[in-house]
Amino acid sequence: RLDFFGFNLNTMDLSVVAGDWLSIALFSIVGDLPSFTVLRICRLFRLLRCLKVLVLAPELQIMLLGFVSAMRAIMWAGLMLVIVLTLWSIVAVELIHPVNLRLAERGVWA
Repeated sequence: RLDFFGFNLNTMDLSVVAGDWLSIALFSIVGDLPSFTVLRICRLFRLLRCLKVLVLAPELQIMLLGFVSAMRAIMWAGLMLVIVLTLWSIVAVELIHPVNLRLAERGVWA
């Protein structure tokens, strides 16, 4: 059982859970406490424990690497879409703005 403390993620997990229990106990005794945002962020680090599964399953590691590669390609595609939409919106403004000015002079928009 003492091997539990030999792994750093277990010790961090224990400290986060103990801190949560302590804040719950203090909240019930004192009442209103200041925000413990740091503890909430530390709770996210508990998700690191899921990374241990990747060591056990190489197939899962290959799938995750493929997912990361796909997300990189999707990010570049999104950036390209933003650039293309920006360019076409500039072209549309250059072409449509003079027409809108002529219509405004005629009083169509009044």
